[in-house]
Amino acid sequence: MKLPNKIEPIEPNYDEIDAIILLERWYDEWTREDDWWYGGNTWDLNIFTRKDGEYVINVYGLVRYDDDEYPSTDTSNELDLFELKL
Repeated sequence: MKLPNKIEPIEPNYDEIDAIILLERWYDEWTREDDWWYGGNTWDLNIFTRKDGEYVINVYGLVRYDDDEYPSTDTSNELDLFELKL
């Protein structure tokens, strides 16, 4: 099996306020999930809950691969990180 090759990071148009707007809009969903993703055009949000009830919010930039996939699973492409307890 041949795995796809990473070609280039997608230039993100990320701004912190954009993430905050999404957090507000989808609050009811991500607070009920243990691991929640939201996909954007150039960046993705991932929110997971720690055992102590703290939320960890990662913002990842997308990366283009030679099979035309645009994953954000490359954690080295982290754009921002929030940690909060509600």
